[in-house]
Amino acid sequence: MKTFAVIVALLFVSVQASAQRDMISDYPDAKALVLNNCPFIELSDFHFGNAPLATPAGFQQNLKWKNTASQPIVAFEVVILKYDAFDGRLLGSKWTVTGTNSADWRPLPPGASNGDGTRSYGTEEVFTAIAYVRIARLQDGSIWRANEATVRTALHSIAPGIKDFGDVKPDPKTTVK
Repeated sequence: MKTFAVIVALLFVSVQASAQRDMISDYPDAKALVLNNCPFIELSDFHFGNAPLATPAGFQQNLKWKNTASQPIVAFEVVILKYDAFDGRLLGSKWTVTGTNSADWRPLPPGASNGDGTRSYGTEEVFTAIAYVRIARLQDGSIWRANEATVRTALHSIAPGIKDFGDVKPDPKTTVK
């Protein structure tokens, strides 16, 4: 079982490194910003871009995190707010990390770090993207939720050029009928 876990971990690192190599930004001055608003999770190393060298081409976003709480983190939701070259709000995204990362569902221990990412089909014209934690669940069952007004105020300090952030909640997933 340990050998399998090591193989999965190495495969994850290899895929993540390959994805970062193939990822390019659409704009030379693109901004990947992190809003560290959650008292239990510190986000870092956020980057995004289109991966035209992959088949099929797609939009990727990668992020790292660290548990700064005194107990394990069971799950948390990452929201990515996206803006075009003219600071217009684009359809954002979110993903829920249940455990350590998408390949390891065990709770993230105190002080531990990890990372993950998402990939969508098709490219996106994103100039600025902002990552933040909207909700987190600790091992004792307590749930922390971001305050929307606090998030909005903090956004103005990390991205002062954007005048209208639009809705800071995650966008609903669209369904094809």
